Amino acid sequence: MQYRSKWLFKAGAIVGIVVVLASFLYVMKAEALAWHLWHQLRSPDHHGLDLAHYQVSIEAKPLAHYQNTSGLTFNRETGTLFTVLNDMGTIVELSRDGTPLREIQVHGSDDLEGITHVEQDYYVVADERDSQLWLLQIKPETREISLGDAKLLKLGMNERGNKNFEGVSWDSVNHRLIVVKERDPKYVLSVSGLYHAANQNQNKIEVERLRQFDGALTWALRDLSSVTYHEQSGHLFLLSDESKLLKQFNERGQTMGSLALWQGFHGLHKSVPQAEGVSIDDEGNIYIVSEPNLFYVFKPPSHLI
Repeated sequence: MQYRSKWLFKAGAIVGIVVVLASFLYVMKAEALAWHLWHQLRSPDHHGLDLAHYQVSIEAKPLAHYQNTSGLTFNRETGTLFTVLNDMGTIVELSRDGTPLREIQVHGSDDLEGITHVEQDYYVVADERDSQLWLLQIKPETREISLGDAKLLKLGMNERGNKNFEGVSWDSVNHRLIVVKERDPKYVLSVSGLYHAANQNQNKIEVERLRQFDGALTWALRDLSSVTYHEQSGHLFLLSDESKLLKQFNERGQTMGSLALWQGFHGLHKSVPQAEGVSIDDEGNIYIVSEPNLFYVFKPPSHLI
């Protein structure tokens, strides 16, 4: 009996150590760090962005009085950025240095999480709580808009909740919308038929889960907080708040590098607290917004002053 008690005590101690170690590794995001360092050492030869050599040029710039900044998109036609405030029903236009230029009040939603510029004055926004996507028009003079006047795309794939559509990005090469679901489970969708330049009306909607990313998402990213499609390379950039990583994937779902959002990496003095939106301009500069209202710019060495 005494031997059994000792054995149980030792087994319990081992289990306790394993639990403590696992908890420590989870808190420290050890798996994310391991994946990041592995990809940095590999230095893959590809036609995408060389994230390993990017450096932060604007760090944690406060965006005025705003709170809960979420999605982010770059409009190459205006040369400006647009972000959404997910509890305020507001879209804010920003300069590339994070200066607010315009506020647009959005009526009909209180949980906007993603935004992407399609072309001309057209944008798609994502409502996470209701799992809805809206095609809306924002003209240069627009200061107020109602989702009642926008075109609704409801995929009917998820129930109401707070772990649904977290990010959207338009792929004008393939005329499709890329949508990411945050978690439980996390995945990447391709939605075609929503918009075409030659036909602004909603066509036959086709939804496809891009399963080539499932494997990497299982092991490399704890959640998905945003997405942006880089048309010059055809690569997909997935942002994870919980892993504090921006990872680059080719069209086959292979990892092509990552940008670590931790203190000490890429010139960061402090870790990005809660990265919620990402976009890339035509020069390869990477823009990230973090809750509550922080703005970041990462640039390749050739663009740093």
